Amino acid sequence: MTEKSQGAVVICGLPASGKTTFLAALWYEVFEKRDPNARLSFETLTGLDHSHLNAIMRRWLEAKEQIHTETASGKIVSMNLKDKAGSKVRLTFPDLSGESYQAIWEDRECDPKLAELLRGCDGILMFVNANKIKRPVGVAETTQYAEKLASNAAEAGASEDWHPKLAPTAVKLVEMLQMFRCEALQARATRLAVVLSAWDKVEEENVTPEQFLASELPLLDQYLRNGPDRWNVRVYGLSAQGGDYESEEVKDDEERNEKVAEIRAMDDASERIRLYTPELSRDLTEPIAWLTA
Repeated sequence: MTEKSQGAVVICGLPASGKTTFLAALWYEVFEKRDPNARLSFETLTGLDHSHLNAIMRRWLEAKEQIHTETASGKIVSMNLKDKAGSKVRLTFPDLSGESYQAIWEDRECDPKLAELLRGCDGILMFVNANKIKRPVGVAETTQYAEKLASNAAEAGASEDWHPKLAPTAVKLVEMLQMFRCEALQARATRLAVVLSAWDKVEEENVTPEQFLASELPLLDQYLRNGPDRWNVRVYGLSAQGGDYESEEVKDDEERNEKVAEIRAMDDASERIRLYTPELSRDLTEPIAWLTA
């Protein structure tokens, strides 16, 4: 049988976009559960022992929020998977903090490990938290802000400085994707899977992931449809948690605590996973299989 060799799939996304939660749930599906119906199955792990993945998987199973770090861990997760025909796929995930990707926009800097992987990857898995989108400020709001700033400046004798982190979500993501194509990085990937995480927060709006992207992130949608970089795109909606998890900061939210108890009581942890393609699926390997097809 001919062996098919694939390049890396790179996970990217701004802070709190759902990257670590996805990786924890994926590890459960391909290693712990070994779902026979998944598009891809686990074979080996390269360059990293199981402890890191097991740790984030345990927090996912216990319905606890993942521990956030503002610095890159330096861990590179490389999995060798295979499809049902036995063809092999090698997937490489840089476990970088969201700040590492935000720095591409804010500071025009790219982590060297990420840059190396981008130059050799065949697909990019970009996470966007559907419940934490910062939208552009409208004309009326801009006028109000300008008047308020002018008034404050007159009183204090100074004006408030603007910072790149204040930019709308779509602006950051479009610029990040454009920079992936710049001469310094030269990412060769042509396939892009946009994963709208925390989909449980918006699925009651009864829209498809594509419709949500067009309405809530129109700049990104237009760039992906008509931009010069010619991305081959699929959009997914994903709830990998099934709801809010236990938080170290929120202790006395009765409704949240009841939901956490319901999640923990599920006989099969996979039941909390909902992937919209737009059809409902629980197979987290589906977007990876498409990216590496």
